[in-house]
Amino acid sequence: MLFPPSKKIIKWNSYEHDEFGITTENAEKISFMHDKRNKKEKALIEHLKGQETVKIIRGENPNNIFTYGSTYMSVLEALKYGKINPSIIAPIYLNPLPIWELEEFRNQDNIVIEQSITGQFTSLLKGKAGLNIKHTITQYDGRPFDPIELSIKIKEVL
Repeated sequence: MLFPPSKKIIKWNSYEHDEFGITTENAEKISFMHDKRNKKEKALIEHLKGQETVKIIRGENPNNIFTYGSTYMSVLEALKYGKINPSIIAPIYLNPLPIWELEEFRNQDNIVIEQSITGQFTSLLKGKAGLNIKHTITQYDGRPFDPIELSIKIKEVL
């Protein structure tokens, strides 16, 4: 595959590759490449610890609302409309998930708002960050949340 503006062709498939992009089944090379990627991830995490990785708007309500991506603005509008004031937590990155910034929310009541039928964001927050998720509000019809309807749903679960 060619990625403009580069003239360099990039190849990939489901097999492990060596440092030159050539696929391999050599166990030593495979282990080496896994170790190399793992070091990069550790370095990335250390770098991210000095960056803003989560947007947090502190509220007065003891519940927290977790949101991500396109649902963020809908949540802000819903809370404004419904005159609801929980804390809003919105990770900027999901991989690696900034669990170091989410630890304070582990033993609190958390609500997740996401556009997914399977609750992928909820599963990620439970599995990676160990968060207690009290309730998940989902919508998966391809449209953004309506702030008025969302405010009603939030009030119901609060």
